[in-house]
Amino acid sequence: MKIALGIDIGGTNTKLALVDESGKTMDYLSFSTNADQKFEFFLKNLSLHVDKLLKNHSNIQLSGIGVGCPNVDARTGKLVSPPNLGWGNIDIQKAFEKTFKGPIFFGNDANVAALGEKIWGHGQKFTDFIVVTLGTGVGTGAFINNKLVIGGNGLATEGGHIITHDNGRKCLCGGEGHLECYASIRGIKQTVKELSGEDLKFREIAEMFKAGHPMAKQAFKLTAESLAKGLSIMGSLLAPEAFILSGGIATIGEDFLKDVKETYEKLVFPNFRKQTQIYISEIATEHGAVLGAAAQVFFHQTKF
Repeated sequence: MKIALGIDIGGTNTKLALVDESGKTMDYLSFSTNADQKFEFFLKNLSLHVDKLLKNHSNIQLSGIGVGCPNVDARTGKLVSPPNLGWGNIDIQKAFEKTFKGPIFFGNDANVAALGEKIWGHGQKFTDFIVVTLGTGVGTGAFINNKLVIGGNGLATEGGHIITHDNGRKCLCGGEGHLECYASIRGIKQTVKELSGEDLKFREIAEMFKAGHPMAKQAFKLTAESLAKGLSIMGSLLAPEAFILSGGIATIGEDFLKDVKETYEKLVFPNFRKQTQIYISEIATEHGAVLGAAAQVFFHQTKF
């Protein structure tokens, strides 16, 4: 059986998993990305954690390493100034190839999440769908006509930077009013601060929401409405069969999903209403885009 090492580099945490061809996670760990530190510090820390993960699996033969990372040019493997990572422009694939053995595949984090959904998740049922990752930032990956969209510059489908609020919050990319400023974990923390004056952790906000706290419920409702606005723009342009939501905010529960669906149907181009399904990812609930990262190793053997 072929085994891949998946690495998902996020703005807050980096996740590692050994994954087989069926999408089963054999082992998993995570550590703080420390995105404010230099890339060299991160790479050394990653290498230590890879060794730790592989130590208990000396009997396996890796088929390759798949990496998902924000703002990676899918054509060149180069990192292009990701807003949530302070590393600037780096030939990240070359750096990894010097550090690790075996074939290494790189992709934008949301694109590889879409790939994972296509192979093992809800995406198996569709030719046209968009994955939206709701973590530290907001990422999007799209399959259109059964092909992963990477665009002319290798960085396509940056849905987190759709403008949803005129003269809105300042985005880390330098823009204003972007979806990422409202529908990400960072965004909902800012919403809670504006509503209550408190600077709370996402875990605390989620626990308050589940306990029925009015302020937390209002914060998640505003977040759902902002997300739905962004989805309606994407939906009006691309008319996908489905949106698949993953990441921390997506796991909050059915009430949140209901608010997203109801607002989406009000905002999307009228001719497209009742034509797009919205799901919560079933494969990314626990391990995020790391499955999609690993899927890159098996991608060339998969026919869509």
